[in-house]
Amino acid sequence: MSLSPEECTRIITMVQEGRSQRSTARTVGVSLSTVQRVLQRFQETGMNIKRPGNGRSRCTTVRVDRFIVSTMLRNRHLTAVQVRNSLQEVHHNNVNSDTILRLLREADTKAL
Repeated sequence: MSLSPEECTRIITMVQEGRSQRSTARTVGVSLSTVQRVLQRFQETGMNIKRPGNGRSRCTTVRVDRFIVSTMLRNRHLTAVQVRNSLQEVHHNNVNSDTILRLLREADTKAL
């Protein structure tokens, strides 16, 4: 569950005012470990904003994404494999056809 910045601020304020972590968790409606995680993040960074995630980086750039979508929009009868081959010819970028299908879904287009 992702907490809003307001909820994180509320948790930090309640603990700083002297309430226990367990009582704060009950009041806010989150688990004790969530309160502890928010407080630890605040102690480490001095802020209550979320640190950037460790997810896998994208294999395509915004420019390549635009190329994939525009190629598909120019010719709706192309398959994802054909778009991938076109991308490889133009940008020398080897992308899986599943990645192309996901990008097209994100852009609300249909592929054959």
